[in-house]
Amino acid sequence: MVTEILRPATVQEALKAKGLPGAMFLGGGTWLNARRHPEPVTLVSLERLGLSSIQADGRRCVLGATATFQQIMDHPGVPSSLKSAAGLTASRTLRNMMTIGGEVALHAADSALIPLLMAMEAEVGLAGKKKPVPFRDFLSGGAGALVLSVNIPEPGRPSAVLAVSRTSHGPRSLVVAASASAFRPAVKGLRIVVSDCRGTPVRLSKLEFSLEDQALPPRSAIEQIPLREISFAADIHASLAYKAYLARVLVADALHGARP
Repeated sequence: MVTEILRPATVQEALKAKGLPGAMFLGGGTWLNARRHPEPVTLVSLERLGLSSIQADGRRCVLGATATFQQIMDHPGVPSSLKSAAGLTASRTLRNMMTIGGEVALHAADSALIPLLMAMEAEVGLAGKKKPVPFRDFLSGGAGALVLSVNIPEPGRPSAVLAVSRTSHGPRSLVVAASASAFRPAVKGLRIVVSDCRGTPVRLSKLEFSLEDQALPPRSAIEQIPLREISFAADIHASLAYKAYLARVLVADALHGARP
């Protein structure tokens, strides 16, 4: 039960308010409003902290924590793959509520943005940290921290993201993201991330290594490469065999889709 909403004017005030019993940060409220809270909850709104700006000019991309998915889609300087990831939330109403800070802070299991941000080697600006934290480090130890921004050091990296869900508004069962510093004439700096939408996405380092410094193979060849670094599990949406097969197809499509 929400008993109070605080609206601090500074980051320091927000951090102090978060120390209150049952306090939670509130961005767009998409997740918090969907949950039942049997215990008293104090919401610490981030609306007055000035975290909704987007700075993107091709040389750098800094997304404020309270920038919404719709803002990401509408901004002309944001990489097209990020726009695609945000657009996988089919409802414009939800896109106007959901914030990138909330998405990464809550580690949404079926997020399309998180695997892509991992593949793009994004960094997370956190309150109390002088330098942005690499995205993988944040996922493993950033729970409860106040996210200030998501930074993409190389927004010009070719990248792509693909996802599978039964309906446009249904939960996703598979997400694949790929990024590289170059695809032609040979693959350089390749990053491939696969999410089974059950936990932390997995980076396919061995597959990256096998494709590095050579011409990108055709789709049909990539589809035959086993993805041994991730263990799939059957669920109500798909069998284990189907997920494993579809993941290979999506990896091939993402790599060729990212290649300029």
